Amino acid sequence: MTEEAKAAKAYLLNEVPQLLKNLEEGVQPVWGLMTAQHMLEHLIVVFKMALGRVKLPVITPPEKLDRARGFLISEGPMRRSVPSPIGRDELQPLRFVSLEAAREKLILEIGGYIRFTGENPDFVANHPYGGPMSTEDWLRFHKKHFIHHFTQFRLIPEDA
Repeated sequence: MTEEAKAAKAYLLNEVPQLLKNLEEGVQPVWGLMTAQHMLEHLIVVFKMALGRVKLPVITPPEKLDRARGFLISEGPMRRSVPSPIGRDELQPLRFVSLEAAREKLILEIGGYIRFTGENPDFVANHPYGGPMSTEDWLRFHKKHFIHHFTQFRLIPEDA
């Protein structure tokens, strides 16, 4: 495993649960429409995508996939208000009864993802913008994605 992937794994297992403790109901995002609970539920779905349990079409043209994947796993910041790959930019109905229930489920999804990829290091799942991505690519993307949303909800400073 690359050093970047190891760092991403450590971030997901150690820092994310600590930062999530500071997420409160009603906090206003710096940008976008999501509530704090919508953000958590969005992250849960992305972990399910990384495990192949939720499948979205790859919308990036094949000739642009390498560049797109390179950006997704880089440390550069993500663009704000990225359009939904399925064309729905309105808030989706909440699936969990509370912010706390969504937080607990997200932490379980992280642990499940880490366990699964440890047992299946060669697993590949599609990302709608990056196409087929390895577990190491997904780890790096997850860290970048969390930083993006943690900045959005002021759990970390913008320049972190």
